[in-house]
Amino acid sequence: MNVKIHNKIPFEDLVERIRKVPLQVKDDEGSQIFVYRDADISLRELRVNEVNPTTFYLIRKGLQFQRDLREALLKQHKIDSLHLDCGLEIEVDECEKIWTLTPPIIEVTPRTVIYHPREGEIDHKEKAQIQVPIINDGAHRIGIAKESSSTFNAIYIVGADPEFPFYAHPNEWSRIKIVDEAPSDKRDRKFYSRENCYALYRDFGVIGCGAPRGSRDIGEK
Repeated sequence: MNVKIHNKIPFEDLVERIRKVPLQVKDDEGSQIFVYRDADISLRELRVNEVNPTTFYLIRKGLQFQRDLREALLKQHKIDSLHLDCGLEIEVDECEKIWTLTPPIIEVTPRTVIYHPREGEIDHKEKAQIQVPIINDGAHRIGIAKESSSTFNAIYIVGADPEFPFYAHPNEWSRIKIVDEAPSDKRDRKFYSRENCYALYRDFGVIGCGAPRGSRDIGEK
């Protein structure tokens, strides 16, 4: 794999771009909804067990791509994709597409829970409102961090608009399966929070985050 870096995006510029990430749907007046406009956005080094996946699967080819990309960036540019402190506009293997690689994105999202007591614990039978750090974007990269027992740098978002929580509930790492393609049944993909789950989808494609979703032609503005 050959990787060409076209541009480095300072973290401060990434933050401003993230504040402009809209929901996929608009409000009743047709205006875009920016859930991160007033959020606290920082760069943090994390352990894998500090964050929660929302997916039930990872794609085998996606994991291999991230392994190859990490190796190529380390060998060719001395940059570790698990410890980015900026964004990178990159071109892979002269594919004539540029896409943006950012640190994985972790969003702290509100959830209402009921505590199920373990043996010897008190059964309170009450609900509690907690804040849960979930993987919003970058699950495959965090997957390779897990398999290599590495920490990783992440864009850490606290204080997103609580009226628009993340569209899927967190689950445990042990539930994740490595598969060749995404399951056809939605119930095998995530704990979606509602039927119209994509109404809460954060459209990171606007900042070119993720390939091929965020790929664009060279020179396109």
